[in-house]
Order: sequence, then structure tokens, then C-alpha cells
Amino acid sequence: MSARPEDGQNTPAGDSIYNTWDHSRHQYSKYHVGDIHNNITYLHGPSSSPGTSKGPQDRLEEYVSKGAAHDSAERGTDAPKCFPETRKAVQDEMLSHVEHGEAKVVWLTGPAGAGKTAIMGSIADECHAKGWLAGSFFISASAMKVDRCSKQYLIPTLAYHLFQLDIPGLPTAILASIAANPSVFDKRLDQQVELLILTPIRKVRETPDESSWPRAILVDGVDECSADDGREFETESDRRRSKEDNQREVLSALIRAVDDPSFPFYFIIASRPEKHIDNYFSSLPAHATKTVFLDAKFSPKADIELYAKSMLNTIGMDCSLEEQWYSQVGEALGIEDVPRHLAQQSSGQFIYVATAIRYIQDKSGAPYKLLERVLNWQPRNCSNPFAALDMLYLGILQTSPDPALAVEWLHCASGNINLVTWTLFRLTFGPKGWLQRCILESFPGETEHLLSPLVSLVRIVDAKGNPDFYFYHQTLSDFLKDPTRCGTLHIAKHEVTKFWVHRCVEILKNKGPQGQIPPKDGSNGVVPEFCFMLSYCINHPHKKEYDASHLDWWFSHLLQDEAKNAVLGAFSNVHQNVCIVSHR
Repeated sequence: MSARPEDGQNTPAGDSIYNTWDHSRHQYSKYHVGDIHNNITYLHGPSSSPGTSKGPQDRLEEYVSKGAAHDSAERGTDAPKCFPETRKAVQDEMLSHVEHGEAKVVWLTGPAGAGKTAIMGSIADECHAKGWLAGSFFISASAMKVDRCSKQYLIPTLAYHLFQLDIPGLPTAILASIAANPSVFDKRLDQQVELLILTPIRKVRETPDESSWPRAILVDGVDECSADDGREFETESDRRRSKEDNQREVLSALIRAVDDPSFPFYFIIASRPEKHIDNYFSSLPAHATKTVFLDAKFSPKADIELYAKSMLNTIGMDCSLEEQWYSQVGEALGIEDVPRHLAQQSSGQFIYVATAIRYIQDKSGAPYKLLERVLNWQPRNCSNPFAALDMLYLGILQTSPDPALAVEWLHCASGNINLVTWTLFRLTFGPKGWLQRCILESFPGETEHLLSPLVSLVRIVDAKGNPDFYFYHQTLSDFLKDPTRCGTLHIAKHEVTKFWVHRCVEILKNKGPQGQIPPKDGSNGVVPEFCFMLSYCINHPHKKEYDASHLDWWFSHLLQDEAKNAVLGAFSNVHQNVCIVSHR
């Protein structure tokens, strides 16, 4: 099991690597990058004093996902929340159950884009304000971090949140249980629940006034819990089976907790109604779970209309447009009420109108024209509940100067390639944004050229100005992977992998990236990460586009172990190809 991203380093403890990217020979007009000079110094020594070992709290914190908490900096200030005065009915129903209901598990479910994570975010804030929140974990595959989607971080993180509560004796009991069971983090989730949560709670329940304890623990996005980390799968079916097994194990562990009479909290769990998840909840006694399904009962269209109207008015004020400016656009297209029309198009999916609003807010275009485009993108098959969303995604993607290439980039950015070990595991540690940009760009500024028109779908820089490639919603990844939805823009996974490998080989041949070079403080991790990943690429079945002459520079300059292995492997590939040719 890996350490948390916050604690992980790009180099071994005690080692120092200095990488300098040569900017002087970076000829932008020729789309070429010069040599990369690396001076690598190893300073060997232990990372801690002999005879010392980590204490129980240190060990617990190694398995805590700080970014998964509802109010984490990683989720950011723009984490999904309900717009004011929307989704009130569903929130009130769930909070009322936490206060008075019998079933200790509330399952919030509904189709993709219905607003589950936004509702969970708002409920977490409300529970926190009331003093009800005992813990939270927002699972996210789009975060592209192992600790946000691996089952192994879930129970330790929830235990850590309990550890931080003002419950007399509980922190000490949790640490004592870890000290008595040092292998707890390698056990099944049901055993982790027993040792990290239930055993400590039993020790302290008899002493304090339980009425002052918080009430609820929130777990969002169970359907995004990943397959086993670091494991190679022969087929996609094997990967899907592992993913489903892990999601069932997560649910079983949570139910294991509430089944124990000593456990005082409610679990609020959110997920899509995937068949295996629905079957799991259906197998439980009827009184054990309260299911809240986001359907017409909760009037989503009325809430979506309210949100659309308010945001269109805000855009008008920000751009100094006349009041209800959007009505003029609607009248020209024969649409009487634009906010209501957007709500009807949404099929109850908040993600539809949220994406449309982000697109219209793009400062690179006039709101009138951008709204007009959205209203003109009409679904062809109204029987498909995703038809309007698909047309919106398709319309926005086609505004890129090269839509097909942009889609290849988005697949690579979301990890939809076959180099699974690297994409899922290695990216947790490295400067993934800069690494992805360095590999994908074939000339400086290609990221902005290709993806700037798509900023309503994917964030391309973070708050610090570093490359990011963050999908605003999982439904975009769903859309890109389904040929029946994205049509001519669909690209098979093996083609995406081929494109990625080709870009890596181009870097190998050119002695470095062809696009924008990261700043000095961002380059330290890029070269080692690239070398690690290169060892996978050189063994991938594809037409060998390099020979021994392309490897001399890398072999002489990159001395760390990863680079040695990668370059030696490449030499082996080259000479193997030569031998095959000579025997024909």
C-alpha cells in the first residue's frame, strides 16, 4: 500500500535530484525542444534514526485521504453544492430521517447528472453546522488519486474523523486498538471497521453522554470506488468484476458497522443505481435502509429552472446586459421561456444546465451567441434520457479546432488507456498535470489551442496556474467511452493507448518534450516519472519508431535506476527487432 500523496516524494528519502530543462534551445517557431541536462546526486542515508518506528497515530495518518473530506482544500471552494433554495425537499427528507428515522442507513441514488454529489455536499455542510457530522468521504475517480478512489483509505479516514471528534476517551481508544493490532491496515474492510471503529466505540460508550455525539457519517460516490490498485487485469471484464467486488465490500463494511448495537451513527450513502449496488441494498431487510431516489417526486425541473434563471440573470449583470437579455435570444428561436426550456431539455439532470451555464459564462465569447448555440443543439433521439446532454457535450467538443485530437487528449487525461499501473498508481505521486502536458503537447501552447474552447467541460489549470485536466463531471467520461453516445468522436481504448505511446516515443526521439517546458521547480518530478512510464511504453505492442541512436542521450544523461531500466529495456527492444529482421 502506498503512502498518501501529501507524504509521497518523487525521490527516495535522502536523495537529491536536480533537473534543468534547457530553455535556451527551445525554438518555439520550429516546435522543437533542445537537450535536457540532468545533474543527479545521490545522498544515501536512512530516512529516520535507527531503532525508531512510527506510532499508531502516524500509521493511521498514512492511510487517511485528506482530500476526501467534505471541506477539504483539494475539493475546493467550488465543490458541488446545491444552489440556494433548490433541492430543499430532498435535503429536508434526508435530514429529518437522520433526526427521527429508524433505519440507520440512507441510500441516496439516481441517474448520472441528477445532482447526488451536490446534495451530499450541502447535507454535509448542514450537518456540520448542526454539529451532526461525524465524518465524510467523497469518493472521486475523476480526482485521479488512489487515495480518493481506493477502498483501502475509506475506513481509516472515517476512523480518523472520529479520532478528531471531541468525544472523551475515543482518540485514545482508537490509537490503543491500532497499537494492539498493527496489521489492521492490511486486513479486510469488515475487520478494519471492527478494530478501528467498533472496538474503540464500545470502550467509551458507557462513560460520556451519548446525546451530545454527532449523528451522521457521509460516504458519496460508492460507484466510483476503483478496482484493486496496482493489479494487472487480463480483460476489462476482470477489471469491472474487481471494481464491483470492491464496491460490495465497502457497502458490507458500512452495514457491518450499523448492525452493531454499539454504533450510534447514521450512514448517508450516495451512488448511482448500478445493478450490483441496487441488488445489494435490495438484499437487506426492508427496515434496514431508507432509499431516496432522485425522480420527479422531488421536482428537479422546477429547481433546474430556478437555477437557470438565476444564473442567466447573473451572467447578464456581470456582462452589463439588459435585464432578461436571454429572452431576446429565445424569441429569435421561437422559445418563449428560456430557463423553462433548459429545464425541460435537462431530463432532470442538473449536470446539463450546469454545463450549459459554464459554457455561456466563457469570457472568450459573447453570451448571446453562446446561449444561441446551446439552444440550437437539439437532441435527435428524445427517448434517450441523455440525448440533450450528449448533444451539449458534442456541440461543445466540436468547437475545438481539432475535435478528434481533443477527444484523444481527454481520454489520456482521464486515464482511459491500457497502461493501468502507471495511470492509476504512479500519477498519485508525480506532478501529473505537468507530466501529462509535457507528453501530450507536440508544440508549445497546444493545450490552450486545443482545449481552451472546452473549459466548460474540463479545467485545464488549477488555482496556482499549473496544468490540471480536471473533468467537471463523470458523465463526460461516460459519454466519451460509449460509441452509441459520442458517435463519430468515439475512439477505442487501444487507439488512445497507441496515441499515448507514440507521444512518449516522440519525446524519447527528441530528447525531451516538444511543447511547453515546466518551470524549474516543476521539472524535478517530470523526468523520473516519464522514465518510469517509458518502461511500460517500450514494451507495448506497436511499431517501433526508434532505434539505438535515439537512446544514447538518455542512457548517458539519466542515471537514476528507473531511467536505467527504461533505457536498457529500450535497447533490448531495438536489438530484438534487429535480430528478427536479420533472420528473415
